[in-house]
Amino acid sequence: MSETNPFNRLEYDREAVQIYADVTGVPPKQYLPKPLHKLLDARDKAYDAFVDFEADYAELLQSNWRDFLRAKDEAAGRAAIVDGKNPLSVPSALEEAETKRPRIIGALRALRDAAMAADRALVAAVRKELPAIAELAEAGVSSAADEYIRLQREADAARQAYGAKLLIRSWVTDWAVLGLRTDFHDHSAATPRVASGGEVVDIDGRPVQRGAAEVKAVDESYGKVRGPGPKVTVRSLLNDSVLELDADQAAALVSSGTVAYVNEEESADV
Repeated sequence: MSETNPFNRLEYDREAVQIYADVTGVPPKQYLPKPLHKLLDARDKAYDAFVDFEADYAELLQSNWRDFLRAKDEAAGRAAIVDGKNPLSVPSALEEAETKRPRIIGALRALRDAAMAADRALVAAVRKELPAIAELAEAGVSSAADEYIRLQREADAARQAYGAKLLIRSWVTDWAVLGLRTDFHDHSAATPRVASGGEVVDIDGRPVQRGAAEVKAVDESYGKVRGPGPKVTVRSLLNDSVLELDADQAAALVSSGTVAYVNEEESADV
């Protein structure tokens, strides 16, 4: 069908004359019994004829057709004078349209009626064939469901394989970045986790959508991993004990007045 919108309404003159076709959308042929195919083709052919005729004469069917053609005649009259011709010898587009337009509107109404009659015939036949249509529809749903389940199982298996590979990345990160000597445990399947070992969730704690979004979140978590910072020596102001702490932790305790740096050089480096 040339037109997918079933509500094709246009005003064709200032008196608000309306000529429109309101045809019924039905499923594709694969879900319709063969006896309906010819009826669907006939309806579509009739509707396409209506739409094509409407497009061919759109200039005469628009609401401002008189204004448009009057301006066209005025332009032709001016051009005739410039060319040294008699402007009245030039055919009038407005007069020609006034002669043709009633027949065009009549023809369009006849094409609309034919399309609507074909649509009514199709609708009546569809109602009678609903049990057969339902059977074809269920067969399509069942086939799609089987394929969906198969692909989901494959996707779940691929996700578990991806999670297993992340175990190797996690071990490398422990050794190379964090300075930890963790043991590696080989697995053929594992749930993907972020660098901290937690589940892959968004900022609100909701699971991230599987697939590309999950991979992106995991990669970003590893990009934020930082190794241990430099160590500094501090003295507790509470019990005078000497401690070696990460620089960031030491700076926070010094600011709170709990400890003090043992060496001023370390204080300057933080």
